[in-house]
Amino acid sequence: MAIGTSGHAAAAMILVALLLQLILPIPAAAAAVPSIDARRTRHLPLPQGLLRGPESVAFDAKGQGPYSGVSDGRVLKWNGDALGWTTYTYGPGYSSEACTASVLRPETATESQCGRPLGLRFHLKSGYLYVADAYKGLMRVAPGGGEATVLVTEVDGAPLRFTNGVDVDQVTGEVYFTDSSMTYQRSQHEMVTRTGDSTGRLMRYDPRTGNVVVLQSGITYPNGLAMSADRTHLIISSTGPCKLLRYWIKGSKTGTMELFADLPGYPDNVRPDKRGGYWVALHREKNEVPFGVDSHLLALRISGEGQIVEEMRGHKSVRPTEIVERKGGRLFMGSVELPYVSVVTRKSTQIEIN
Repeated sequence: MAIGTSGHAAAAMILVALLLQLILPIPAAAAAVPSIDARRTRHLPLPQGLLRGPESVAFDAKGQGPYSGVSDGRVLKWNGDALGWTTYTYGPGYSSEACTASVLRPETATESQCGRPLGLRFHLKSGYLYVADAYKGLMRVAPGGGEATVLVTEVDGAPLRFTNGVDVDQVTGEVYFTDSSMTYQRSQHEMVTRTGDSTGRLMRYDPRTGNVVVLQSGITYPNGLAMSADRTHLIISSTGPCKLLRYWIKGSKTGTMELFADLPGYPDNVRPDKRGGYWVALHREKNEVPFGVDSHLLALRISGEGQIVEEMRGHKSVRPTEIVERKGGRLFMGSVELPYVSVVTRKSTQIEIN
Protein backbone atom coordinates (compact mmCIF):
# COMPACT_ATOMS: atom_id res chain seq x y z
CA MET A 1 0.00 0.00 0.00
CA ALA A 2 1.32 3.44 -0.89
CA ILE A 3 1.95 5.87 2.06
CA GLY A 4 0.88 9.52 1.57
CA THR A 5 2.57 12.61 2.99
CA SER A 6 0.75 12.39 6.30
CA GLY A 7 1.64 8.71 6.52
CA HIS A 8 5.33 9.50 6.00
CA ALA A 9 5.16 12.12 8.79
CA ALA A 10 3.51 9.69 11.19
CA ALA A 11 6.07 7.02 10.42
CA ALA A 12 8.89 9.51 11.02
CA MET A 13 7.44 10.52 14.39
CA ILE A 14 7.18 6.88 15.47
CA LEU A 15 10.80 6.32 14.44
CA VAL A 16 11.97 9.38 16.43
CA ALA A 17 10.04 8.19 19.49
CA LEU A 18 11.65 4.75 19.28
CA LEU A 19 15.12 6.28 18.95
CA LEU A 20 14.52 8.53 21.98
CA GLN A 21 13.51 5.54 24.07
CA LEU A 22 16.79 3.88 23.17
CA ILE A 23 18.92 6.98 23.80
CA LEU A 24 17.35 8.59 26.87
CA PRO A 25 17.67 6.90 30.30
CA ILE A 26 14.56 5.36 31.76
CA PRO A 27 13.47 7.51 34.74
CA ALA A 28 13.70 5.88 38.11
CA ALA A 29 10.48 4.96 39.83
CA ALA A 30 9.19 7.56 42.25
CA ALA A 31 10.05 6.87 45.88
CA ALA A 32 7.19 6.66 48.34
CA VAL A 33 7.51 8.49 51.67
CA PRO A 34 4.96 8.85 54.47
CA SER A 35 3.14 12.19 54.52
CA ILE A 36 1.68 13.61 57.74
CA ASP A 37 -1.48 15.68 57.39
CA ALA A 38 -1.14 18.66 59.74
CA ARG A 39 -4.31 20.45 58.69
CA ARG A 40 -6.08 19.30 61.84
CA THR A 41 -4.04 19.97 64.94
CA ARG A 42 -4.47 20.67 68.61
CA HIS A 43 -3.57 24.22 69.61
CA LEU A 44 -1.89 25.37 72.81
CA PRO A 45 -3.05 29.02 72.64
CA LEU A 46 -0.86 31.79 74.02
CA PRO A 47 -2.36 34.18 76.59
CA GLN A 48 -4.79 36.73 75.19
CA GLY A 49 -3.51 39.91 73.62
CA LEU A 50 -1.11 40.52 70.76
CA LEU A 51 1.36 37.88 71.93
CA ARG A 52 2.57 35.57 69.18
CA GLY A 53 5.46 33.68 67.71
CA PRO A 54 6.35 30.63 69.88
CA GLU A 55 9.39 30.04 67.70
CA SER A 56 11.27 27.20 69.38
CA VAL A 57 9.92 24.32 71.49
CA ALA A 58 11.85 22.68 74.34
CA PHE A 59 11.19 20.10 77.07
CA ASP A 60 13.04 19.73 80.37
CA ALA A 61 14.55 16.59 81.90
CA LYS A 62 11.22 15.64 83.49
CA GLY A 63 9.46 15.90 80.15
CA GLN A 64 7.60 19.00 81.28
CA GLY A 65 6.70 21.67 78.78
CA PRO A 66 6.76 22.72 76.10
CA TYR A 67 8.72 25.86 76.84
CA SER A 68 8.71 28.49 74.11
CA GLY A 69 10.01 32.02 73.54
CA VAL A 70 7.46 34.63 72.45
CA SER A 71 7.28 38.06 70.89
CA ASP A 72 7.49 40.16 74.08
CA GLY A 73 10.86 38.69 75.07
CA ARG A 74 9.73 36.07 77.58
CA VAL A 75 10.04 32.29 77.57
CA LEU A 76 6.78 30.65 78.64
CA LYS A 77 6.08 27.20 80.06
CA TRP A 78 2.98 25.14 79.24
CA ASN A 79 1.45 23.69 82.42
CA GLY A 80 -1.48 21.77 80.96
CA ASP A 81 -4.96 22.81 79.91
CA ALA A 82 -6.00 23.97 83.41
CA LEU A 83 -3.15 26.47 83.95
CA GLY A 84 -2.00 27.09 80.40
CA TRP A 85 1.15 29.18 79.89
CA THR A 86 3.11 30.87 82.68
CA THR A 87 6.26 33.00 82.56
CA TYR A 88 9.43 30.93 83.01
CA THR A 89 12.18 33.40 82.18
CA TYR A 90 12.98 36.77 80.62
CA GLY A 91 16.10 38.72 79.78
CA PRO A 92 17.65 41.67 81.63
CA GLY A 93 15.68 44.86 81.04
CA TYR A 94 12.33 43.15 80.61
CA SER A 95 9.20 44.76 82.05
CA SER A 96 5.61 43.93 81.23
CA GLU A 97 4.78 47.63 80.91
CA ALA A 98 7.50 48.33 78.37
CA CYS A 99 7.34 45.05 76.48
CA THR A 100 3.62 44.31 76.11
CA ALA A 101 2.59 45.03 72.53
CA SER A 102 -0.36 47.21 71.56
CA VAL A 103 -1.98 48.31 68.33
CA LEU A 104 0.10 51.48 68.39
CA ARG A 105 3.26 49.72 69.61
CA PRO A 106 3.90 46.39 67.84
CA GLU A 107 6.48 43.99 69.22
CA THR A 108 8.86 44.87 66.37
CA ALA A 109 9.22 48.31 67.96
CA THR A 110 10.30 46.94 71.34
CA GLU A 111 12.08 43.65 70.63
CA SER A 112 15.55 45.20 70.47
CA GLN A 113 15.06 46.32 74.11
CA CYS A 114 12.93 43.45 75.37
CA GLY A 115 14.71 40.67 73.47
CA ARG A 116 13.44 37.99 71.12
CA PRO A 117 14.14 34.40 72.27
CA LEU A 118 14.70 32.13 69.29
CA GLY A 119 16.49 28.80 69.84
CA LEU A 120 15.93 27.00 73.18
CA ARG A 121 17.67 23.92 74.54
CA PHE A 122 17.95 22.36 78.01
CA HIS A 123 21.09 20.76 79.38
CA LEU A 124 19.19 17.89 80.96
CA LYS A 125 21.73 16.95 83.65
CA SER A 126 22.13 20.44 85.12
CA GLY A 127 18.63 21.70 84.38
CA TYR A 128 19.99 24.86 82.76
CA LEU A 129 18.04 26.28 79.82
CA TYR A 130 20.12 27.93 77.11
CA VAL A 131 18.45 30.65 75.07
CA ALA A 132 19.65 32.11 71.78
CA ASP A 133 18.14 35.59 71.97
CA ALA A 134 18.31 37.49 68.68
CA TYR A 135 19.31 40.74 70.41
CA LYS A 136 20.73 39.87 73.83
CA GLY A 137 23.00 37.01 72.72
CA LEU A 138 23.47 33.61 74.32
CA MET A 139 21.71 33.41 77.70
CA ARG A 140 21.37 30.79 80.43
CA VAL A 141 18.52 30.23 82.86
CA ALA A 142 18.96 28.44 86.20
CA PRO A 143 16.59 25.59 87.10
CA GLY A 144 13.24 27.01 88.15
CA GLY A 145 13.41 30.04 85.88
CA GLY A 146 13.64 33.73 86.71
CA GLU A 147 15.80 36.34 85.03
CA ALA A 148 18.24 34.92 82.51
CA THR A 149 21.98 35.51 82.67
CA VAL A 150 23.65 36.80 79.54
CA LEU A 151 26.73 34.69 78.76
CA VAL A 152 27.94 35.90 75.36
CA THR A 153 27.34 39.17 73.52
CA GLU A 154 30.42 39.21 71.29
CA VAL A 155 33.04 36.84 69.97
CA ASP A 156 36.54 37.86 68.87
CA GLY A 157 35.54 41.51 69.28
CA ALA A 158 32.58 41.21 66.90
CA PRO A 159 29.14 41.63 68.51
CA LEU A 160 26.39 39.05 68.08
CA ARG A 161 23.83 40.77 65.87
CA PHE A 162 21.40 37.93 65.15
CA THR A 163 21.80 35.06 67.64
CA ASN A 164 19.53 32.30 66.37
CA GLY A 165 19.98 28.53 66.85
CA VAL A 166 21.33 26.56 69.81
CA ASP A 167 22.04 22.98 70.83
CA VAL A 168 23.82 21.40 73.78
CA ASP A 169 26.19 18.44 73.99
CA GLN A 170 24.41 16.51 76.72
CA VAL A 171 27.64 14.74 77.70
CA THR A 172 30.11 17.62 77.94
CA GLY A 173 27.65 20.47 78.46
CA GLU A 174 29.25 22.46 75.64
CA VAL A 175 26.84 24.79 73.84
CA TYR A 176 26.81 25.32 70.07
CA PHE A 177 25.01 28.32 68.63
CA THR A 178 24.68 30.43 65.49
CA ASP A 179 24.85 34.12 64.70
CA SER A 180 22.91 34.43 61.45
CA SER A 181 24.56 37.65 60.29
CA MET A 182 27.24 40.11 61.35
CA THR A 183 25.50 42.73 59.21
CA TYR A 184 21.76 42.52 59.85
CA GLN A 185 19.58 42.12 62.92
CA ARG A 186 16.51 39.90 63.22
CA SER A 187 14.21 42.79 62.28
CA GLN A 188 16.06 42.85 58.94
CA HIS A 189 15.99 39.07 58.40
CA GLU A 190 14.58 39.41 54.88
CA MET A 191 17.72 41.34 53.88
CA VAL A 192 19.89 38.41 54.94
CA THR A 193 18.17 36.25 52.32
CA ARG A 194 17.73 38.98 49.71
CA THR A 195 21.37 40.06 49.70
CA GLY A 196 22.85 36.59 50.06
CA ASP A 197 24.64 37.79 53.20
CA SER A 198 27.37 35.29 54.11
CA THR A 199 28.70 36.71 57.35
CA GLY A 200 27.05 34.12 59.61
CA ARG A 201 29.03 32.25 62.26
CA LEU A 202 28.94 28.95 64.15
CA MET A 203 30.28 29.12 67.71
CA ARG A 204 30.92 26.96 70.77
CA TYR A 205 30.61 28.03 74.40
CA ASP A 206 32.29 26.02 77.16
CA PRO A 207 30.41 26.46 80.45
CA ARG A 208 33.34 25.03 82.42
CA THR A 209 35.70 27.83 81.39
CA GLY A 210 33.42 30.52 79.98
CA ASN A 211 35.42 30.49 76.75
CA VAL A 212 33.70 30.91 73.40
CA VAL A 213 35.28 30.23 70.00
CA VAL A 214 34.23 30.69 66.38
CA LEU A 215 34.23 27.29 64.69
CA GLN A 216 33.19 28.48 61.24
CA SER A 217 32.63 31.93 59.75
CA GLY A 218 31.43 33.09 56.36
CA ILE A 219 28.26 30.94 56.42
CA THR A 220 25.23 32.00 54.40
CA TYR A 221 22.33 32.54 56.82
CA PRO A 222 23.05 29.83 59.42
CA ASN A 223 19.84 29.31 61.36
CA GLY A 224 18.91 26.27 63.49
CA LEU A 225 21.31 23.48 64.35
CA ALA A 226 21.28 20.02 65.91
CA MET A 227 23.96 17.67 67.17
CA SER A 228 24.10 14.19 65.65
CA ALA A 229 23.14 11.20 67.77
CA ASP A 230 26.77 10.01 67.86
CA ARG A 231 28.02 13.53 68.73
CA THR A 232 30.47 13.60 65.81
CA HIS A 233 28.92 16.46 63.84
CA LEU A 234 26.35 19.24 63.74
CA ILE A 235 23.61 19.72 61.16
CA ILE A 236 23.03 23.41 60.39
CA SER A 237 20.25 24.91 58.32
CA SER A 238 21.38 27.44 55.73
CA THR A 239 18.14 29.30 55.12
CA GLY A 240 18.71 31.40 51.99
CA PRO A 241 20.36 28.65 49.90
CA CYS A 242 17.76 26.06 51.08
CA LYS A 243 20.38 23.62 52.32
CA LEU A 244 21.44 21.61 55.33
CA LEU A 245 25.16 21.69 56.13
CA ARG A 246 27.23 19.26 58.17
CA TYR A 247 30.05 20.53 60.38
CA TRP A 248 32.37 17.88 61.82
CA ILE A 249 33.42 18.23 65.47
CA LYS A 250 35.09 14.81 65.80
CA GLY A 251 37.03 12.41 63.59
CA SER A 252 39.31 12.87 60.60
CA LYS A 253 37.10 15.63 59.14
CA THR A 254 37.08 17.75 62.32
CA GLY A 255 36.72 21.45 61.53
CA THR A 256 35.35 20.96 58.01
CA MET A 257 31.91 21.72 56.62
CA GLU A 258 30.09 20.02 53.76
CA LEU A 259 26.69 19.85 52.10
CA PHE A 260 24.32 17.45 53.87
CA ALA A 261 21.08 17.91 51.92
CA ASP A 262 19.42 20.14 49.32
CA LEU A 263 15.90 21.14 50.36
CA PRO A 264 12.77 22.19 48.45
CA GLY A 265 12.18 25.09 50.83
CA TYR A 266 13.69 27.56 53.28
CA PRO A 267 14.77 25.74 56.48
CA ASP A 268 14.53 27.14 59.98
CA ASN A 269 15.21 25.04 63.09
CA VAL A 270 16.56 21.48 63.05
CA ARG A 271 15.85 18.93 65.76
CA PRO A 272 16.78 15.22 66.19
CA ASP A 273 14.05 12.72 65.30
CA LYS A 274 15.31 10.18 67.91
CA ARG A 275 16.10 7.72 65.10
CA GLY A 276 19.44 9.09 63.95
CA GLY A 277 17.90 11.68 61.65
CA TYR A 278 16.37 15.14 61.91
CA TRP A 279 13.18 17.11 61.60
CA VAL A 280 13.67 20.36 59.68
CA ALA A 281 10.93 22.99 59.56
CA LEU A 282 10.43 24.79 56.24
CA HIS A 283 9.21 28.35 56.58
CA ARG A 284 8.02 28.19 52.98
CA GLU A 285 8.65 26.28 49.77
CA LYS A 286 11.03 27.47 47.05
CA ASN A 287 8.41 27.65 44.32
CA GLU A 288 5.27 28.08 46.36
CA VAL A 289 2.11 29.13 44.49
CA PRO A 290 -0.17 31.42 46.55
CA PHE A 291 -3.33 30.17 44.87
CA GLY A 292 -4.80 26.72 44.31
CA VAL A 293 -4.99 23.92 46.84
CA ASP A 294 -4.65 25.15 50.43
CA SER A 295 -1.76 22.85 51.30
CA HIS A 296 2.00 23.19 51.29
CA LEU A 297 5.09 21.53 52.66
CA LEU A 298 5.66 22.34 56.34
CA ALA A 299 8.55 20.10 57.32
CA LEU A 300 10.73 17.18 56.31
CA ARG A 301 12.25 14.32 58.25
CA ILE A 302 15.76 13.70 56.96
CA SER A 303 17.69 10.49 57.59
CA GLY A 304 21.20 10.41 58.99
CA GLU A 305 22.38 10.01 55.40
CA GLY A 306 20.61 13.16 54.20
CA GLN A 307 17.62 11.49 52.50
CA ILE A 308 13.99 12.59 52.81
CA VAL A 309 12.12 9.85 54.68
CA GLU A 310 8.92 11.63 55.76
CA GLU A 311 7.12 14.90 55.18
CA MET A 312 4.47 17.05 56.82
CA ARG A 313 1.92 19.11 54.89
CA GLY A 314 -0.63 21.66 56.07
CA HIS A 315 -2.43 24.95 55.45
CA LYS A 316 -0.53 27.66 53.58
CA SER A 317 -1.25 30.09 56.42
CA VAL A 318 1.05 28.05 58.69
CA ARG A 319 4.75 28.93 58.52
CA PRO A 320 6.57 26.63 60.95
CA THR A 321 9.94 27.33 62.56
CA GLU A 322 10.49 24.10 64.50
CA ILE A 323 9.25 20.52 64.78
CA VAL A 324 9.94 18.52 67.96
CA GLU A 325 8.89 14.88 68.11
CA ARG A 326 7.75 13.38 71.41
CA LYS A 327 6.32 10.06 72.55
CA GLY A 328 3.06 8.76 71.15
CA GLY A 329 3.63 10.13 67.67
CA ARG A 330 3.10 13.72 68.82
CA LEU A 331 4.90 16.46 66.93
CA PHE A 332 5.05 19.92 68.50
CA MET A 333 5.27 22.72 65.95
CA GLY A 334 6.50 26.24 66.68
CA SER A 335 5.94 29.29 64.50
CA VAL A 336 7.29 32.82 64.60
CA GLU A 337 3.93 34.17 63.39
CA LEU A 338 1.09 32.23 65.03
CA PRO A 339 -0.45 32.76 68.52
CA TYR A 340 -0.18 29.10 69.52
CA VAL A 341 1.97 25.98 69.52
CA SER A 342 0.51 23.22 67.36
CA VAL A 343 0.43 19.56 68.35
CA VAL A 344 0.22 17.19 65.39
CA THR A 345 -0.44 13.48 65.84
CA ARG A 346 1.25 11.29 63.27
CA LYS A 347 -1.28 9.71 60.92
CA SER A 348 0.67 9.11 57.77
CA THR A 349 -0.29 8.25 54.20
CA GLN A 350 2.06 7.16 51.46
CA ILE A 351 2.81 9.71 48.73
CA GLU A 352 5.26 9.69 45.88
CA ILE A 353 8.14 12.06 45.30
CA ASN A 354 10.20 12.28 42.15
